[in-house]
Amino acid sequence: MFNAIKRTALGVAGPSAAATVASLVLLLLGAAPAVASIVVDPNATPCVSATKHYTTIQAAVSAAPSGSTISVCPATYAEQITITTPLTLKGVTNTSGNTGAAVITIPNGTFASSFTQVIIQAANVTLNNIGVDGSNGVSGCSSGSVSGILFDSGSSGTLKQVALRNQNVSNGSGGYCGGSFAVYATSAASVTVTDSSVRDYDGTGIQLTATTSVTVNTTTVTPVVAGPNCIYANAPTVDVASNTAVNCAYGVYVSSTVKGTVSANTVVGTGTVDSGNGIFCFPTCTALTISGNTVFNTFNGMSMKTSGGVGGVVFQNNDISGTVNAVYLYIQPGNTVSNNTITDATVGVYGASGNTLSGNAYRVVTTLTQ
Repeated sequence: MFNAIKRTALGVAGPSAAATVASLVLLLLGAAPAVASIVVDPNATPCVSATKHYTTIQAAVSAAPSGSTISVCPATYAEQITITTPLTLKGVTNTSGNTGAAVITIPNGTFASSFTQVIIQAANVTLNNIGVDGSNGVSGCSSGSVSGILFDSGSSGTLKQVALRNQNVSNGSGGYCGGSFAVYATSAASVTVTDSSVRDYDGTGIQLTATTSVTVNTTTVTPVVAGPNCIYANAPTVDVASNTAVNCAYGVYVSSTVKGTVSANTVVGTGTVDSGNGIFCFPTCTALTISGNTVFNTFNGMSMKTSGGVGGVVFQNNDISGTVNAVYLYIQPGNTVSNNTITDATVGVYGASGNTLSGNAYRVVTTLTQ
């Protein structure tokens, strides 16, 4: 065989030399497996060509090999989905049909207990260009809550260009029960949410606890009524950047034990919650930088309360206005507050003693530091 390869290189190979070389390459490298095209469409003819066509997302997810990409055609999918294999669900934008939304809804009927729409139990799961709508799922506060997407223990993944809406439960008298989540993670490995929309939930918009990292970027979060929390990020490494959080008791709530950044977010509070915070850190945030954020109309603009009185939080280059306390340090030392612009506050920096303050601009502030 190797003599045949040598003759080929010299230009004197026999008729079977090319086949011999090809066989040797396949023997050494292994043949590349065929990649199946998996498409979900409730219609008999899918919106894109497919090697495998399923009419429900769960059927496709259950059959898909690890690492698959499942294309989801524009339609409403009334089903609960559990993902136990690493894969990607990607919505198809069908411009020729003038439709583009693939939306997961709750199956018909009301439920007597809490309901989760998408349950992720695998590593490396991605949802891209998918909607998750929690309308008409659970009735009455005694019935429980609605969660849009749950990252279960040990799972990991990314939500990109995902729209979550209406994860809420009516209390039957014009209000809401307040216990639902749009995105929830409990002891996941890592979770990323980016370029997404979260709205009209009644509990917490994004609540993520992970053993490695949490990332929430360029996402808009707003509850169905003023007051519920917007973003909660709890992990050794936290990156919360360029988000918009509106009408939240807590706009961004971070717990970071190793390092973290909260930057370039816009937070507009309710202005009525006497313990509310635009950006809040508790209980361990010893290596957290909070920079370049705009916070308006909150009780405390930015605050931190670390366990054991250990500081280390840096507040810099933020624009804080319309607050009672612009920066609230809970009388804990070792933090840095620098080059912030503070406007229309009762107290500029509360708990200033033992902390480093420099370069801050105070505008119509009753008490600069206390």
